[in-house]
Amino acid sequence: MPVRLHRRSRVFAAVGVFAVLALAGILRFWALGRPGTLVFDEIYYVRDAITQLAHGFPTVWPDDDPLMGAAATGEASFEVHPPLGKWIIALGLLVFGDDSGWGWRAGVALTGVATVGLTMLLAKWISRSGGVAILAGLLLALDGVHVVLTRVGLLDGVLTFFVVLGALCMWRDHEWVVARTRFTRLGVNVLWARPWLFAAAVAFGGAAAVKWSGLYPLAFFLLLTAARDTLVRVVAANEARRSLGLTADLAVHRHASPARAWGRAARQALATGLVALPTAGAFYVASWAGWIATSGGWGRGDGTWIAGLGKYHADMLAWHATLSAPHPYQAHPLTWPLGLKPTAMFHEKLDDGLVSVISPLPNLLVTWGGVLALLVLGWWLVRALRRPRQLVRSRRLLGAGAYAAAFVLTGYLSGWLPWVLTFSRSAVFQFYAVVLTPFSALALALVIGFLYRRRGDRETVAGRRIAIWIFIAAAIIVSLLFFPVWSGTPVSEGFWRWHLWVPGWA
Repeated sequence: MPVRLHRRSRVFAAVGVFAVLALAGILRFWALGRPGTLVFDEIYYVRDAITQLAHGFPTVWPDDDPLMGAAATGEASFEVHPPLGKWIIALGLLVFGDDSGWGWRAGVALTGVATVGLTMLLAKWISRSGGVAILAGLLLALDGVHVVLTRVGLLDGVLTFFVVLGALCMWRDHEWVVARTRFTRLGVNVLWARPWLFAAAVAFGGAAAVKWSGLYPLAFFLLLTAARDTLVRVVAANEARRSLGLTADLAVHRHASPARAWGRAARQALATGLVALPTAGAFYVASWAGWIATSGGWGRGDGTWIAGLGKYHADMLAWHATLSAPHPYQAHPLTWPLGLKPTAMFHEKLDDGLVSVISPLPNLLVTWGGVLALLVLGWWLVRALRRPRQLVRSRRLLGAGAYAAAFVLTGYLSGWLPWVLTFSRSAVFQFYAVVLTPFSALALALVIGFLYRRRGDRETVAGRRIAIWIFIAAAIIVSLLFFPVWSGTPVSEGFWRWHLWVPGWA
């Protein structure tokens, strides 16, 4: 009987995963060719992808016609983002051609569905619960910001894929380190050969090769790893000194001192950086292979490609540093978590009083629920850090719940906090927050999973679980009601305006 129950649960889990991926695919691929014109910044990235596929580097277009009426020239153009995201867009062009929305958007839509799958896998590894994993994937599949940003040919949906892939590898690196760490009287050994850290560095190098902001998650997760290693070594040293007693050899006491523990933590941080940073840098440079292998790219020149690439990056940095053009949809990063000012991608009035709209309006149950869940995780983490000795037990590096909370918060803050701290230019938009959505979904799934399994009297547990199912059903209904204005479906003006629930959404 236990074997049968185990098999049945595996079947249910497989069905749940398939259903979530199918829903994510429908929401991202349904009527993907609508509208048949370039929307918002597709006019830059799709055109770059077309010419990059043809020449190995982007070239200049003679006009800004969103109907793609004119052909590109052969003159190299100066583009301010690395090439990998445009190569992903080019995958759709190879399959569907460059004369329809399917070709422009299919590559990004595919990364959107893949991100839902990666989020489920990450949630499974963190929680050890198939139900939590399926719920995390479902919440991301229903997130309006993620749906829209993976239905248009922009870079941010692709960036999100690589960030989640890197986070998943970092979690596996944590588990790999836990399994191989040996606590001794004198501390913890330094680890060098870490295959999952290498994989994470490749993924984060890919994120940076889509947009430079992909470097932020790498930096944040490396800092989290360093903090974990430092906590482990300092607490282990203190415990060792207590266990040695007053009569132990003073030389052994010195080896188990906090100062030595800090030194071992610094050596481990150095080892981690020496593995991760060059790997990420090498993959980033490799993403420029098309520009390197050809001679006509912007700034390629007659000298070495290394000098030309360095000059190109200096010019890119100068462009980003001086960008100050105002925009009606600019949104301060402090408003991103609640989705207070979405970036309308497309709006067209049709016959018979109908309109076609593409706007990343949040599903408020998912977005605001995710923010509340992140605050809960933060509270759990603060409580855990008040008892650092209890975080280090036997061969476990950190209590599973504490590190899970720290990990999810790190992922979320890495996509948001740098923009808050460095906000200086006007052209910053709400849709940048799409990189936050997987971690928000993870946080909400973890908290809901905790509440669902929490014990109590029968009536309380039953009532709590019914409320959770009502919440999930309501989130699904809200997404179905909002999908027409996420996908450009022709609707009445009144139907569109009914969706403007928050003043900044108009």
